[in-house]
Amino acid sequence: MKIFGRELKKEDVLKKVGDISQLGGVKCYEFTDGLRRGIRAVDMKSPCGIDMTVLLDRAMDISYLSYKSIPVNWRSATRETSPVFYESRGAEWLRTFYGGLLTTCGMTYMGAPSVDNGEELGLHGRISNLSAENVWSDGKWEGDSYVMFVQGKIREAKVFGDKLELTRKITTWMDTPKVVVEDSIENIGSEKSPIMMLYHVNIGYPVLDSTSSLLESKAEVTPRDGEAKKGFDKFSKFSEPICGFKEQCYFHDIEADKDGNSNVAIVNPDFNNGEGIGIWLKFNKDNLPYLVQWKQMGMGEYVCGIEPVNNFVRGRKIEREKGALKFIEPGEKINYRLEFNVLTSNKDIEIFKNKYC
Repeated sequence: MKIFGRELKKEDVLKKVGDISQLGGVKCYEFTDGLRRGIRAVDMKSPCGIDMTVLLDRAMDISYLSYKSIPVNWRSATRETSPVFYESRGAEWLRTFYGGLLTTCGMTYMGAPSVDNGEELGLHGRISNLSAENVWSDGKWEGDSYVMFVQGKIREAKVFGDKLELTRKITTWMDTPKVVVEDSIENIGSEKSPIMMLYHVNIGYPVLDSTSSLLESKAEVTPRDGEAKKGFDKFSKFSEPICGFKEQCYFHDIEADKDGNSNVAIVNPDFNNGEGIGIWLKFNKDNLPYLVQWKQMGMGEYVCGIEPVNNFVRGRKIEREKGALKFIEPGEKINYRLEFNVLTSNKDIEIFKNKYC
């Protein structure tokens, strides 16, 4: 693997370190203070610059990602919170929404609060406040490359109700600034169940700045409402933080590449005096056909969400009424895959543009 500018074989690396943890690896621990007390977490660090935190008691979501100490994601004022503080009604989900690189929304409902078939549903579902079990985190050599991973299962179940189980694996490499999230959702019940998935990816400063832009393959873009229409001509551009900014959401139908993936990136070519930085998200279009862009240019709440979805975010009631609600049959499994690549310089940004835009 190539580390610190040199190409080294496995045996060469092991001759120079007492243990691979000298270079990076996987660390498991538990928070002990404040509202995040009791949350189990896994940190993964690599000499190529990746540093991330996975919260085992928050659906194995990624609360933090940086590259060479450059933050990639936005973090809210709530910070990490224990799932014991979760409130399911209305928009109270926001009280435990720390942002992070990835907050999973679903599995049986997501989007706007609604009452569907007599059931009161809050914002974005329960999954992000459920704990993982059967967790395994480790690292291993694959040839001359060292791979780090964490995997586990999260179950959303109700007596006389829906019963879904998510198996998640998160992988990164010591020599590549890349993170892959692989999910498999199985209906372990005896009745078909609604399935609504949204991957809430939250990009923040300094990747997001007034000099940043959103890049994507050919796409049809639709504003969600009147507020979004006001800024439609600038949906892919960003500004300095604006006091009182009202969120704008856009629905993107992105053309798939030859491998069936949609590609989108947020880039800041002016970062660090023109060095450039960005994050590229790739996701499978067959099971995640759309992307929701959440543009929030507020003071402190300065973030752009790039959110792959299998349904729009109008709420389950509206999706059902429009005939757009998707279901998963008993015993059926549905797979999702997200890949994050750090665009480390303007050279990487140009390569992305030339290949996908």
